[in-house]
Amino acid sequence: MAKSRKEKSAINFVYLQQNFPNLTLLLRNIIYFKNIKGYTMELIKNPAYKAIAEASPLAFVVWTPDFKIIDWNKSAERIFGWRREEVIGKNFFDFLIPESAESKVRQIVEKLKAGELPSYSINENLTKDGSIIKCEWHNTVLKDKQGKITTVISMAQDVTERERMKERLQKEHNLLQTLMDNIPDSIYFKDDKNRFVMVNRAKAEHSGTTPDNMVGKTDFDFSPKEQAKKSFADDTYVIKSGRSIIDKVEKIIHSNGKEYWVSVTKVPWRNNKGKIIGTMGISRDITRRKGEQEEIENLGRLYRLIGRSINRSKTIKELSSRILKGLRKIIDFDFGDILIYDPEKNTLFCSTQIGYPKDLKEKTVPKKSEEGIAGAAAIHKEPIYIDNPKNSKLTSVIHSLLEKCGIKLQEVYAVPLMTRGTLHGVLQIGVKEGKNLSRKDRRLIKSISEEIAAGIAKIKAEEALRELAIKDPLTGLFNYRHFWEVLEKQKDRFKRYNEVYSLLYIDIDNFKECNDTYGHQEGDKVLKTLSGILKNNLRRIDSAYRIGGEEFVVLLPHTSKQKAKKVAERIQKEVHQKLYLRCKVTVSIGVADSKDGENIVKIADSAMYEAKRKGKDRIWVAGENTPFSD
Repeated sequence: MAKSRKEKSAINFVYLQQNFPNLTLLLRNIIYFKNIKGYTMELIKNPAYKAIAEASPLAFVVWTPDFKIIDWNKSAERIFGWRREEVIGKNFFDFLIPESAESKVRQIVEKLKAGELPSYSINENLTKDGSIIKCEWHNTVLKDKQGKITTVISMAQDVTERERMKERLQKEHNLLQTLMDNIPDSIYFKDDKNRFVMVNRAKAEHSGTTPDNMVGKTDFDFSPKEQAKKSFADDTYVIKSGRSIIDKVEKIIHSNGKEYWVSVTKVPWRNNKGKIIGTMGISRDITRRKGEQEEIENLGRLYRLIGRSINRSKTIKELSSRILKGLRKIIDFDFGDILIYDPEKNTLFCSTQIGYPKDLKEKTVPKKSEEGIAGAAAIHKEPIYIDNPKNSKLTSVIHSLLEKCGIKLQEVYAVPLMTRGTLHGVLQIGVKEGKNLSRKDRRLIKSISEEIAAGIAKIKAEEALRELAIKDPLTGLFNYRHFWEVLEKQKDRFKRYNEVYSLLYIDIDNFKECNDTYGHQEGDKVLKTLSGILKNNLRRIDSAYRIGGEEFVVLLPHTSKQKAKKVAERIQKEVHQKLYLRCKVTVSIGVADSKDGENIVKIADSAMYEAKRKGKDRIWVAGENTPFSD
């Protein structure tokens, strides 16, 4: 709001009263004198005026409306360099005003002539040596009885250094403000009452307001109560102790309601005497860094988990179970599967599942390997993320199954488990409605996928080595030594729990003639084909063994010899279909169970020889007199 001339004059006198009290008294006398007599020359000759003008540190320049100088004191000589006799009667525009300031000064003069009193201004002026200095001017106008301007008394002081300092301070202030407003960190100054004195743009934006609106207020006006209490306590500690708080990590809530991790530094704010007058604080958003640090820590935990799981697991199923349980402690998911790839059958089979309802276990695994999200991840050898399982063909089946159990599937992520370009399986996880698998979670899972694949490959290799010791290399069936180890365990269960089991003792009829007629390579094919027939007709708990050249044994737990006979019949029938037409090969089979006696192998072997004596291509059940032949 513009000030009146009276107000400007009053302000001017306050300034002069504070800095030059004697000069103020003189000016008041001048105004009194001009109103009574209006004679300028009488004023200049006044002894009081002369004494004060000559003693004043201010330059006295008295001039007429046509810009001619009529008085020039010693301070004017000192400030501008010209002696009094050199300037009296001269137009001050000719030597005192540089071209750069002439327009401004003429505007001031016009205001004076119009009756407007520009009592204060800072102008550029010339000195005798040609230098340009800045002077602060105070003007007083003298008028005659008709109100016509007769004289202007202008007082000046050299403020060049002060203005330079002011400009420098302004530049520094502007630089500080520019830096503050362009730094993403929150920067703020608070007084000793913890009120904001200055804040940067970032701090204001995080508080949901403007920098100006924060001045004079406290954290309680912008932050949650508990958060403001902590900040208030930290500020008070810094002010009272004089100690700084450096890189204090804490979680805060911005005005948008989101949580952020910040690193806070607060230091004492001191005046030029060293007294603490408040605090200066910087808050740096380290949410991303904190997340990356947490991700690295979790990755390290997962690597250690996988390493321990691999070392402690003897089977792939055991390894899969350990990994899924450990992974669930770090990533919040509801359902998990590890599927193992069988390169011979080109299929995925379930190793371990976690989180599914009991009724759905393994039903969620597609029957065909190319179906479902896991199959697609295996085929394309790329991770697949689906955030709308209901509308995706790859997850519609699992979504439907879970929905029937009252569970809504929200997201599914499948990652192929590969090492050195070889597929070993697929890791698949899912979450219910209300949760999500973040990018960070998915990155973690992808990062450990190769380690899991390496673990599966290691255990596969160990299993392969173990199988070399217990399996026949030609047929892939278990060998003679392993048969006796398993049989002893089966006998022990029979003694303890009365678990009945049966034995099929199988011998290939006319195998020597086959070798002599068709060659040993064809003989090997016969052995392999028979091995495949045995595998096709067995349950998971059953096992088949090659115990001699053309002799085989099948162990059938929880099976009486009457049921075992039906298994033998299926084997005999398939042998006729696949081997008899090709090379006239048949089998003789002896059947016995644990109730027949302790030496079940000898009993089954005797039954097999009885089948041969009765004409081969027969099944003989121990204790029965009627052989079965096709």
